[in-house]
Amino acid sequence: MLKTSETTAKNQTSAVKELLPAWSVAFAFCFMLFLYEPLVMYATNKDDLRFDLGTIFAPLLGIFLIFFASLAAVLSGLFFLFRALRKPAVFKIITAIVFVIFAATYVQGNFLAGNLPALDGAAIDWSSYTKDNIITLAVWVVLLALMILALVKCELDSVMKFAALLSAAIFVMLSVSLVSVLARNDALHGKGAFISTAAGLNGASTDKNFFIFMVDSQSAAEFSEVISDEEFNNAFNDFTFYPDTLSTFAYTRDSLPYIISGHMNLNEQDFGDYTKNALNSSLLFEELDERGYELYLYSNELSWYGSRGFDIKNAVDFKKGSLRFGEFFKQEARYVSFKYLPYIFKKYSDIEALDLNRAIKMSETDEMYDWRNDALYDGFNNSAIETSGAAQFRLIHAEGAHVPLDMDENLNRIENGTYIQKTAATAKLIRAFIESLKQAGVYDNSAIIILSDHGYQPASGAPENYILSRFNPLLMIKGFGERHDFAVSDKPVSYLDLPDAYVDLLNGKQTAELFPDAEYPRTRTVIWYEIYKEEHKEEYRTDGKATEWDKFVNTGKIYDL
Repeated sequence: MLKTSETTAKNQTSAVKELLPAWSVAFAFCFMLFLYEPLVMYATNKDDLRFDLGTIFAPLLGIFLIFFASLAAVLSGLFFLFRALRKPAVFKIITAIVFVIFAATYVQGNFLAGNLPALDGAAIDWSSYTKDNIITLAVWVVLLALMILALVKCELDSVMKFAALLSAAIFVMLSVSLVSVLARNDALHGKGAFISTAAGLNGASTDKNFFIFMVDSQSAAEFSEVISDEEFNNAFNDFTFYPDTLSTFAYTRDSLPYIISGHMNLNEQDFGDYTKNALNSSLLFEELDERGYELYLYSNELSWYGSRGFDIKNAVDFKKGSLRFGEFFKQEARYVSFKYLPYIFKKYSDIEALDLNRAIKMSETDEMYDWRNDALYDGFNNSAIETSGAAQFRLIHAEGAHVPLDMDENLNRIENGTYIQKTAATAKLIRAFIESLKQAGVYDNSAIIILSDHGYQPASGAPENYILSRFNPLLMIKGFGERHDFAVSDKPVSYLDLPDAYVDLLNGKQTAELFPDAEYPRTRTVIWYEIYKEEHKEEYRTDGKATEWDKFVNTGKIYDL
């Protein structure tokens, strides 16, 4: 009996020893995909996420352990199968193949991901990545060839030992990198984040209302083209349209807090700190607060952490929500496959935009705000506005003409739509919003600013410096009690003028009295940066019209974080 026990123990020890290389590969592989990469993604994007590390760490650890246990179990099953068949060498070759897949995936995700497209919702043309496909193929072929050479020239046990040691080394390198990224981005500290609920969305005051209706990515030129159609005759009477307008920034990230606060982000501090400080000292909010306005803020994009210096009526802390595990895993899996799959397979990640905030579920009483055009359109058409006495401010940030271009002119979701179609849908959404105010009898006592955070960057057919087309957004304004035919102003407006315009509107001025200093000759300034490269910003100036791209000049001023 003792000999049998000793034999069993020796067999178990031998089995564990032979399985260790396979388990090491599996551990490092799963750690990289299901723990390291999601945590790095969180740390480097924490200012855009409505949750903190504490919300996701346990689910991520669970996902990692499940996948590691599953892969280890499969490899263990194969080990005992080929052991029983007296072909242990086959298992070792399988382990070597898994290691090659791991090594190639490691190189793919950590050294060949610099050319990946931005996940901003725009359709990704994977056929344009021929060079990247060739490099990827070369990496896989070289690593596979080296492994075949090692299997031919070296003993199998030596190859297994090498695979285990290199897997351990990659794990250590990833771990050190992870700790550095978490510390550098201050990702370990908890945060309180603003979540915009739908509370009070269909509300207005019988006293005074100040609305900023912001439709994302809507250019002035295409909007003007769409509303020239007879379908929109008289739809925007009482408004003044400013086609020669320049936004300050080209992307929502910086445009939205600037529009609200009047404080520019010139990389003088971390973005999260900038947003918190800017919004807590918002020039607009201070003015509204002094005048007794209730404040409502509806946006899926705004990052506002820590304490809030103003009472935002529909604000809820993210900790009141819960994590929808299925949605969270789906979003994470799409992102990881997008980054780590070979280029030829990346299209199967089915990703054009990443929205991990969708994984946060609020209670029924704290329903999250939905910025989609069709959802807002249905609400304006089917829900009567509820009125109350106190003066109210609302900023409503809508999807507008933002990519993906998945909407026709009647606000139906489609595939392969056009920018003009989505612009037409945006115009109908704005019209529905205005009509809802009229039906509620609060239109005349409302000052309304219809604007976009930035314009649109066309994919083709644009001039050489087409990126600057992002600085020509929609801007239309109606003051309190303003009545006249639809007007078009040729004033050269800058979003840097908005803080003064807010005060003038609140003081009862009409649109003909706004922007008194906006006249030619005038030099206007914008701040450009590449998306996801916000730590480097460059200043441009122009003395021409907003659409005269050739007159934009780089001043040489750089704002680096």
